[in-house]
Parts: sequence; C-alpha cells; structure tokens
Amino acid sequence: MNCVWLRDLQSGIRTAATFLPPALAGETGWDVLLALHSDQRRELTLEKLAALISVSNLVLTEWLAILEQRQLISAAKFGNTDNLFAVLTPQGRELLDRYLTATSALQAGAHH
Repeated sequence: MNCVWLRDLQSGIRTAATFLPPALAGETGWDVLLALHSDQRRELTLEKLAALISVSNLVLTEWLAILEQRQLISAAKFGNTDNLFAVLTPQGRELLDRYLTATSALQAGAHH
C-alpha cells in the first residue's frame, strides 16, 4: 500500500507488531505516531498531518511507508469520500499506550 501514500500526496487529494523503542523510530516517526494517537476523531488528513509535524509531503510519505512496514500504521478510508487517512494499527496503539504510560510514571516520579 506504500504507493498509495505517495500517489495521494502527489496528486493533491486532500486526505489524511513488534515493540519498537522510541530511539529506533526517529523524531519524525514519533511525531507521526503521536499525532495519530491524539487524533481520536480521525480528522487529520495527510496534508494536515504533514503541516502539523512540519514536514514536506515527501518526508511524510517516506515515514508513512516506514511505519507501515513496521506494522504501526495503515491506510484507511472513512465514509463515502475518497480521503485517505493514516491510522494506528492495534500494534501501533499498544506501543504508544505503553510508551505514554511509562513516561507518565517517570514524570510522576520526578515530582517527588
């Protein structure tokens, strides 16, 4: 499905597994994952996602392919539109939930 990301971003369409330690994903990869994790209403088109994390469509495309290959995200269409969205897979959501839980515990411990 990687070619879908590139095709939709280049065409101007308005669209939006295993444990992976944060250091191995790269800052942009984590920005994508965190943005998708916070997008509960699935309103982030791919263009909005690129703008939110301050990367070009090309860079976003590369990261979407990497994250999809690692089974952390997938492409989805919602409703009766042709808009393409990136969404967290169950593995991606679990990874973010574990990471955020662990960092929350660290932050709580730092205040004592």
